[in-house]
Amino acid sequence: MATSAQLKTQLRDVEARLGAFAKEFEENPEITEDEKVTAWKGLQDDFTRIRGQLGRCEEASEIEAALVKGGIGEAVDTKTGKPVQKFEMPNPLSKYGRKHLAMLALEDEGFAALIGVNDVTRKAIEHSFEIGVKTPVGNAESDNVMGDLLLPSTTSGGGFTGPSAIGQNPFGTGAFAQGILPDFRPGIVETLFYQLTLADLISSFATTSPNISYLTEKLDNFQANQVNEAGTFPFSSLSVGRSYAQIGKVANAMTISDEAIADAATLYNFVQGRLLLGVERQEEVQILAGSGYPGVGGLLSFDASFTTAGSGSLYNGSTSTTVSNVAFPASGTLGSGVLAQTITSLSVGRVVTGAGTSYPDPLTVSLNLKDAAVDIELAVFQSPTAHIMHPRDWQRLETAQDANQQFMNPRIFGNVYGVSRGPVKSLWGVPVVTTPLMPAGYILTGWFDPQTVQVARRQGIQMQVTNSNESDFIQGKVTVRADSRLGLLCYRPTAFELTQLVAG
Repeated sequence: MATSAQLKTQLRDVEARLGAFAKEFEENPEITEDEKVTAWKGLQDDFTRIRGQLGRCEEASEIEAALVKGGIGEAVDTKTGKPVQKFEMPNPLSKYGRKHLAMLALEDEGFAALIGVNDVTRKAIEHSFEIGVKTPVGNAESDNVMGDLLLPSTTSGGGFTGPSAIGQNPFGTGAFAQGILPDFRPGIVETLFYQLTLADLISSFATTSPNISYLTEKLDNFQANQVNEAGTFPFSSLSVGRSYAQIGKVANAMTISDEAIADAATLYNFVQGRLLLGVERQEEVQILAGSGYPGVGGLLSFDASFTTAGSGSLYNGSTSTTVSNVAFPASGTLGSGVLAQTITSLSVGRVVTGAGTSYPDPLTVSLNLKDAAVDIELAVFQSPTAHIMHPRDWQRLETAQDANQQFMNPRIFGNVYGVSRGPVKSLWGVPVVTTPLMPAGYILTGWFDPQTVQVARRQGIQMQVTNSNESDFIQGKVTVRADSRLGLLCYRPTAFELTQLVAG
């Protein structure tokens, strides 16, 4: 059965597919109503199935926590907040967990002899409760321990805060305030992060090696020509070169107490989901701006070979330049949830400068992006599939007005100048993808096709749990870790062009 974290990822995938279907329905008038109904029914069935599995997964975790805790436990339906089943254990054993009960049984000589357990076997069984893995690398585990009452450590030694440190009284101050119970809402209100987008643009394939090598055609000399009867055939030539990509690793870890796992199953599921989300978010940063091993050599690491605004360009203010220390995402970006990657030297293929001290006007920017699209079409003979830009840059383009203060973009209110459009973002027929991962003032235009760029995955995201990490066992803690291994291959860097918008 899939974990709750995996199921939540599947739900996000259904959401992404829904957006893709909506876009296709709008842009392709040849799709019939029957085809739309069939596609929608498939998405609806997937959503219902995954939601059902997610509910069962969370219920199972809560039931398990109740059994480990002993005594009387309740499993709570995460959607309704109501108990779904009640478990009772005999009072004489209520203070024991499952592992403790098993070890008590093994210590009984009569029972051990009955099932054929000797001292050697007993030692092996005791050791089997531990899962050994390497010590996680990263921030000190004392900085992220969740223990008694789910409060973090406040001491330099990494200890737990006690119940007296809660600091919040959930009861009122009236005469009978202590007898009025609050309405404790189920679940955890999650922090919102901006959506991941590059995974929808770049295809992936599986690999079994940490190193990838591929051949590319470097130079061709075609001399095919007309020939007289019995004349000498002209000779052509070509050359190939070998390129390499290395698989990098993205990892995350967190420590949680035994009590939190036993008493707060919802928290444990939440921790797993957050570890998974953290890896996914750093993957996207690495795919775009990673500097290479031990991480990923991201798409922008091929910037020196990107297409630049050439002599045939119509609207470029200036051609290529180099900028220093560009962070992806920019410092202070809300909803990032990642450690940013900084590119110390970034090659820009087109610079658009505003007049005076102003930002470039939207019309000039849009004309330059059309020019960039033509540059790419002339380089790889394919139209680009996306402009990637910061939401603020798209806002400037979308809300541009002419001299009569009429919006140039006909999407305003859905119907202007008699033209009705849907919610699809596009510029000169090229889809626009907005993400805070791209710093304001930088726009990446490209043909994101499997013939151009791909992500190689050595393994999907995996999660492991152990209580034998350093002193976890004797301190009653469990360390959960998640990691993935992936790399990026860019077969045709000339299918991309990077534009910078600069205030004059």
